Formats: sequence, C-alpha cells, structure tokens
Amino acid sequence: MNEFGDKLNNNYIGAKWQRLDFHLHSPGSFSFTLPSGLNLENDHNQIVSQYVQALVNQGIQIGAITDYQGIHTRWFSDIQQASKQNGIIIYPGVELSFNIGKHGLHILAIFPLGIDQDAINTAIQALDIDPAEPLIGKDGKHRNIDPASNFKETLAKFREKNHAILIFAHPNNDSGLLKSCSFRDAAEIINHVIPDGIETFSDVDKQKLLSTGVFSKNTLDRLSSVDFSDPKAIGEIGTKKHTDGSLRATFIKLSINDDIQAIRLALHDPQILITTGEKPVISYTHLIEFEVEGNGFLGGIKIALSPELNILVGGRGVGKSAILETIRYVLNMEALSPREYRENLVQHALGSGGKAILFLKQFINPNVHRQYRLERVLGEDTRVYELDPEREIPLTPAEVLGDQESPLYFGQREIYDITRQDSQRLKLLDDLIGSKAQLQIQQVQKIEVQLRDNARSILEKRRRLLERGDIEQRLKEISHKIDIFRRHGLVEKLREATSLSSDDQRLLQSINEIENAINDWQSTSENWHNKWESILQQLANAESSQKVYLNKLTKLIINLQEQTDNLFLKQLQIIKSVNQDGKEIYDQWNVARQPLEEEIRLLKQKIGSQNLDPDELIRLTTEQTSLEPLFKALETTEYELTQLLEDRNILLNKLRETRRQAWIIRDQQAKEITKNLEQRVEVKVVYKGQLNGFENLLVDFFRGSGIDRKSIERIAFADPVDGITIAEKIKQGQNKIEADFGLSNSRAQQLCEFFKDETKLFELQLLSPDDVVQVSLKLEDRYTPLQNLSDGQRATAMLLILLVQDRRLLIVDQPEDDLDNRFIYEDIVRILREQKGKRQLLAATHNPNIPVLGPAELIVALDASNDKSSIITEGAIDNRSIHEFVRNVMEGGEDAFRRRAQKYGWF
Repeated sequence: MNEFGDKLNNNYIGAKWQRLDFHLHSPGSFSFTLPSGLNLENDHNQIVSQYVQALVNQGIQIGAITDYQGIHTRWFSDIQQASKQNGIIIYPGVELSFNIGKHGLHILAIFPLGIDQDAINTAIQALDIDPAEPLIGKDGKHRNIDPASNFKETLAKFREKNHAILIFAHPNNDSGLLKSCSFRDAAEIINHVIPDGIETFSDVDKQKLLSTGVFSKNTLDRLSSVDFSDPKAIGEIGTKKHTDGSLRATFIKLSINDDIQAIRLALHDPQILITTGEKPVISYTHLIEFEVEGNGFLGGIKIALSPELNILVGGRGVGKSAILETIRYVLNMEALSPREYRENLVQHALGSGGKAILFLKQFINPNVHRQYRLERVLGEDTRVYELDPEREIPLTPAEVLGDQESPLYFGQREIYDITRQDSQRLKLLDDLIGSKAQLQIQQVQKIEVQLRDNARSILEKRRRLLERGDIEQRLKEISHKIDIFRRHGLVEKLREATSLSSDDQRLLQSINEIENAINDWQSTSENWHNKWESILQQLANAESSQKVYLNKLTKLIINLQEQTDNLFLKQLQIIKSVNQDGKEIYDQWNVARQPLEEEIRLLKQKIGSQNLDPDELIRLTTEQTSLEPLFKALETTEYELTQLLEDRNILLNKLRETRRQAWIIRDQQAKEITKNLEQRVEVKVVYKGQLNGFENLLVDFFRGSGIDRKSIERIAFADPVDGITIAEKIKQGQNKIEADFGLSNSRAQQLCEFFKDETKLFELQLLSPDDVVQVSLKLEDRYTPLQNLSDGQRATAMLLILLVQDRRLLIVDQPEDDLDNRFIYEDIVRILREQKGKRQLLAATHNPNIPVLGPAELIVALDASNDKSSIITEGAIDNRSIHEFVRNVMEGGEDAFRRRAQKYGWF
C-alpha cells in the first residue's frame, strides 16, 4: 500500500508526502542513551540495526544525523548504508553550537550526499577563533564555537561554501534563537543568513518577528516551520510529541529524496510542500491509473496518476490530446465540439480492438471509499467493475460519480467555444451548479409537458364541442318526426315498443360497462402488484451491515402485497359474478319480452295500413335515447374546457416563476464564483437575456408563415418578451400587435391570420429566451466583457472560473494557447497552488509555467515514433530528468525555473 492507500498505484513516481527528520542524533553523541545491555563497541551492528528499524517503524524516509560540532563518521556511514537498504536516505549533518546571545545558539547544518565528511569537520573547526582547540573533548562533550569573525557573515559563507541547508533548532529552548537573542536581533540574523527553516516556529513568534519591521511578511512566508524529533535514545526516534500531544513530525512533498537542492527549494515553499504534525490524507474522488491495451497509437501506455496536479508535456503529435480524449471516452463524457475530430483521435489512439482502462477511487466520506475499474473497448460501451471484491455493476460512469463528482472536461478550443456561445456558457454554469440546477430545469420541462398535455386536452374538448351543434340539430329533427307520430296517436300505441327498445339499449350498454370494468380492474391489480415487486427488488439490493432494517420492511411489503392481491382478486370475482348475473338477466329479459313483441307485431300490422312506418318511430326513439346522454355529457365538456383554460393560465404563471427560480439559482452561483475569484473575474446572469437565441427560435417557429425576418426581430427584442407575452398581445388583436411590436397593418393582420390555428398559439407560449451568462475580466481595475477581450484573455477568464470549482476533477487540454504568461503565474498558478489537496487536475500544456510554478505533482514527458506514443520520463520537477526536459525542450522552460527560484528559492 502506498501513500494514497491504493494497491494499484505502486508504480506512481510523482511527488508524494515523505516524512523528513533533519534533527537526529547518532549513538556516538555524548547525550545519546543506548538500549539496555548494549555496548558502543561490542554491539555496534546491533545498535545500527535497531536504529534503522526505528526509522522504518516511524515512516521516516528522509533524515539527517546532526551530532554536535561534527560528523561521527563511523556511526553516520553505517547508519546511512543500512538505511539505504530500507529505502531511507540519510544526509550528513551537524548541530552547530555557537557562543552567541544569552544561552548560546544551536543551528542544524545539512550537507549534500557524498560530501567529504572529514573536510566538513575541518571546516567546522575553522569557524572557531581558536581552530587548534578541539570542539569535542576526549569525554565526548562539545564546547561552543566562538566565531573568528562576524557571526552572521561567517554562517552565511559557511552555508554557501558547503551548499548546506541551515535550520535554527528549538528556538524557544536553551540555545535557541528566540531565547538567546532579542526578537530584533533574531530578525536581523534571519534576514542576513536567510535560513531554510526554523524548528517549532509558532505563529506568535512569527508575528513578534514581523513587528520588528526588519523583514516583510513575504520573506517570513518563505520560512518553513519544521518539527523534528531530536532523539536522545533509539526509542525517541520519530516518537516525541509536543505538550499538546501532537507529534513532532514534518512531511515534505517530493518525487525524489536524494537531492538536497530539491529539499531546499521545498523548504522555501512551505505553503504547499511542507506540513507538520499528521501526514495529509487524500479524501476526495480521483483517478488512480490510466492504461491502454492494443496496437493503437497509445497501446502500452500506462500512467499512475497523482491525486493532485498532473501535467502531460511534449511536442505536438506525441499523444497528449489522445490520452485526454481517451479518458473522456472511457468516462463517456460528451464532447462540446468538434466531435468528429475527437472521435477520430480516439480511434487512432486505441486501434481496432483496443481497450482503455481507468482505475478510480471514490470517497463516500473521509473514512469510506470504493475503488472501480472502468474499461472501454473501441466501439463498445464502458463496463464498470467494483473492486475488493471484484464484480461488474450495471452502472454508467456518470451514475457512479453523480453530478457532484463527474469531471469537468475541456478539450482543445472548447474553452474558446464557450466564450463565444451563450448557450454553452449557460450549460457550463448549470453543470457547475449540479443537481440543484438540473432539478429546477427538470421542473421547467415538467411544466412544459403539462402545458402540452393541457393544449391537447383543450383542442380535443373544442373538437368535441363542435359536435354538440350537430347532435343538438339531430335531436330537434328526431323530436319533430316523433311529433308527427304523436299527432296520429301512434306514440301512445307504440310506447311499449319504443320503451322496450330503449330499455334493451340500456341493458346492453350496462352489461358492456361491466365487461370493461373487469379489464380495468385486472389492469389496476397488475399495476399494484408490480409496484410492490419493484419496491421488493430495490430492498433486495441492501448492502450495508444494517440491512436488517431493510429486511424488516421487506416482510411488511410482502404481507401488504399478499393482502392487496387477495383484495383485488376477491373484488374481481364479485365483478365477474355480477357480469354473469347480468347476462342471465338479459337472457331473462329476452324471454319476458317475447309476448310483448308479438302484441307489438300485430299492432304494427294494423298501423301499417295508415302509411306510417312503426319501425321508424322505434328507430327514432332508440336514437334519441342514445344521443340525449351524449348531449348532456357535452355540457360537462364545456365546463371541463373552462377548467382547462383556467389550469393553463395557472401553469403559464407557474412556468414563468419556475424559470425565474432557475435564474435565481444561477445568479447565486455566479455571485459565488465572483466572490471566490476575489473579484478577478465577474460573472453575472441576465434573466431571459439570450435574445439572439430567442430570435432564432422564432425564425424556426414562423417558418412557412410568410412573416419576414425584420418583423420577427422586432417581436424578439420587444421588452419584456417571451412566448407567453407575445401570445397575450396577439389575443388582444391587431391594434395591440401594431402598437407594441411596431408592425405594419398588413404584417399584424398576417400574424393574426397565422394564429387562427390555436395550436400555434399554444406552441408559442412555451418559447422563451434563455438566461445569458455574462463574464468580465478585470484589467487595470476595470471589468472588460468577454466580447471585448482577446482570445487569450477570454480563455483566461473561463479557465479561472473552471479552476475555482475545487470540488471536481478538472481535465483540460492546452488551456494556455495565447494566454499571457502574466495571467498564468499571477492568476492560474495561484489558484492551482490553493487547490493542493482539494481536487485532482489533469492537463496537457506547452507552457512550462503551469508545471513548474504549479508545481505539478506528476509531469509526464511524451514522445512519438513509428506511429507509437511513449513516455520518455515522468516525475515531479525535482526529478533531474524532468527538470532537464522542461528546461531544454519546453519553450520558456529556463525562464519558468528562474521565476520559481526567485519567488520561492532565495537564490
């Protein structure tokens, strides 16, 4: 298991936190207590073994033996060699003790590996006013150095000549800087010597030193506060604590541990490369590893990623974009533009049958995480496997991550596309907001669906009401014809016949309704049964140790399902029984009516002699019986139409308010972004501000209507305007249209004619301008909007917005094209540094300032030959091969390192 707690990441060679202890004493030191029963001479090897094991046990990976006034060469060399076999680097060092101030002054000096130890001891002796007098007596005790010349000058020259790291030891203890010297004297020593760190350097002491006015806060910020163990026995190595119980431990972020210059530079960048107490722990979701199998351009590529800043570097065509686009492909993320280019890039990267694999670590909370493997073969869907134990799960990458953890991805030129397209900026803002925005947009869409359903119902009711006049007319005709029979006295004579016919119709209709009820009841029963089944399946997937509670609910649902099924079955049997009884009653009806029908037949024969058709009266009466309920029902339809129109007005108002609530959510996010960027970039959301986009919507809407583009433009840019407002004005008539939209009489008339089709009016009401996201970049204390910025400045503004979203992984391809270097190291680099330990970033770049000043935890240098991408070297900038690649291959690399040295390196 490595620092990140991943079995997968053993190949990771970027920067990681390593425990550093530059205040160790060897058993050869006078004050060092040996383990019980061991002797310096006889048990030398055993003591060395126990000493190194203590280093291993406490996780110390970089150390320095700093005995008083000189190097105990035998002890140092043996401990160094034994430590190296355990992957621990031990630097030569000393604890210099000067006769300075009230109580003397102790300073740790650490030297490069391989330095001449005897020469160091000689140089230390030469610091004293009497170099012939040994600094260490025969009894092993040391005396203080009386500087031969000015102390500050002497110490500075000693450091420069021997390439030493200098750290003031235990400043508040005896022989400490702040106990032996006044704060002003201490500040002057610090300002002249420029140490690389101070042990246990409290904020209170920093403020007191700063109040002297000797140096600036910027100078103080570049001084590391370090905590070392200063052990006087093997058992104290790496275990000593402060009075508050916190461990005296320092961690340094490096990719190597055998370069003193890299350590020095890290010590002067303490905000991100040095920490004390507990080792930082990554507890946010991140990618662990990326690899490609197959014969494509990326075949064989394997990168173990840092959970922080990862940078791909190299010339054009070496595979930087191909790697990022393949990662996008595995994550199944939609490309903004242009898709064809990106699809071709992935095809070339993977080749036929090629597979890309991502390992992902997702944190549920700081103490609980899951690991996944995501695989995608070219042309197939991504398959997701949960690890420990391994099992394939039926989820997409987006479903695993959710909107709060899904990466933000921007390929080449996509950032520029966002700066130019209102719709893309709004989509980006909604994506940054996440589920809250999506839920509000879904609510808008839900109301739009309700309005479409409402429109269909209104149109259907209107269609049915058109039939009402026909039915009413037919009923009048029937009544008139029946009246003729009545005048001849035939209605009374045939009343029984017409009554029989009407009742027969009523019986048949009732029996048919019972038949329909059987089907409806069976369907309802199935729906409820399926509902319970769905709930039971969901509960069956319980995974936690507390799933017993889900099992309890499962039993309740099973019981409820059984009872519901029984109730439905019992009721169904009752309905079927009634249906059967109804059919029997109908059969009885037919038998009972036969004598009556015989009487009616004889009556019809008698009436027939009057040249009136008795069957016509029966048919008319039967039709009248069937039409009257329909006519009555249409009166209800008219009421329902009125209700639907009222509902529509309520829905339209609700639609407007829901859209406004979406704007409020967006506006809040915009203000938060502006605040987090410290007013460097201003983001505003204008309610219904995308009028150009709205004009295009109206152009499509009016296509084929004959309405000219100029008239549509006047309608689109009226204030205030949306589809609901336009529809309201059209309803008010031609004069209102002319007055409010400035249209000619003929155009207004043409518009009214177009909207005689009520369907068009309903469709228009759903159209509305989207909100517009306005972005401005502060230049010389003034905000300049996107449209007035250069391409590079536009990209800067958008990149700053993306970088401030510190919750989510950001993947970006060459964001720096045309960016001014000043923006990169004043804005972008500042944010990158602030986000250390908060999010993972993965970028391809040609600009050395980003990986050097970032600085990147992992830099991957790529090359390509014979249509194959390959990794030349990888590591952080403290890695010599990476350092040389950036310096010699990347344009401006030398300047980037010089700028970093000036800002953080003191040299």
